[in-house]
Amino acid sequence: MASARINADNLINLIVMHPQLISVLSMGNPYNPKPNDVASYNAEKVLNYIEDINLERNLSFKPTKAGSLAIAWKIGEWEYQMECVKNGYIIYTFTKSEYEKASGCELFDDFIPQFEKYLLML
Repeated sequence: MASARINADNLINLIVMHPQLISVLSMGNPYNPKPNDVASYNAEKVLNYIEDINLERNLSFKPTKAGSLAIAWKIGEWEYQMECVKNGYIIYTFTKSEYEKASGCELFDDFIPQFEKYLLML
């Protein structure tokens, strides 16, 4: 009975999840473990944030060998690389014209102010 509930909960999460994430998470690769729920949830929150600010969304997603989810977003001269890791942190690097402008490792609520700061520089 417990496994049926877990599967139903996962189905509910898939219904509200962005299609890009569903596609990445459903890809089977024996060499890359599937990102856990924490990494997937943070990636979903990052994508929701990007969607809310209504900027172009030419994003790429890929699971990593460490079981996290990498997101790359290029807009103009800026490139935002973010990795949602299994422990809830987001590792990020923001570059402009291939020069690093910021990098760090933050929980989602601390990451967003940094992200906003560099989005305002577009």
